[in-house]
Amino acid sequence: MKTYQASGKEIQLYNFTGIVAETGKNMETIVSGGGGGGYSYQGTGGTAPVSIRSRTVVHDQFFLVDAKGNEMSFQLQDFNIACRRDNKLTVIWGIKKGKDKGPYIIVHNHSTNSTFYDDKSMARLFRPSPLLLFGGGLLAIIILWNIIGGWILAIAIGGLIYYEITLRKQIKAFKNSIDFTEFA
Repeated sequence: MKTYQASGKEIQLYNFTGIVAETGKNMETIVSGGGGGGYSYQGTGGTAPVSIRSRTVVHDQFFLVDAKGNEMSFQLQDFNIACRRDNKLTVIWGIKKGKDKGPYIIVHNHSTNSTFYDDKSMARLFRPSPLLLFGGGLLAIIILWNIIGGWILAIAIGGLIYYEITLRKQIKAFKNSIDFTEFA
């Protein structure tokens, strides 16, 4: 276990490194939609447009065996990991201090030197603390208010801009801090 500081919080990083014993992959397409329907009255009427959306979720499942013979299974969504039997993988997950569980955030394939990240889970894990957001957001609001002159718009835009910049910096710094050779 390693501890990483992000946005004023401690995140405990756990990992498991092993050789792939078995691997499987499947995909699930989720389709949703709405709208449609209509009405007719005395020869006139109208219809509502139909909207249909689909999204494909990749499910990866693999079993790793470490150097001591310990086996661990992983079921991950939306990583789309490229691996095969006998590849060496490291899986990293993070848990906020005081919590019992956390998301898988990185899978590194040592055999192919490929790294797969779950940026959405990292964004949730590294979300800046409200106090940090308030201070930086307040500064952005004051600057934007002076430029565009509207409090509500300045508050909304300033807060979102500061949040995104802070979050992206945290994720980039974290990715750059990982040395995968220490897991090999």
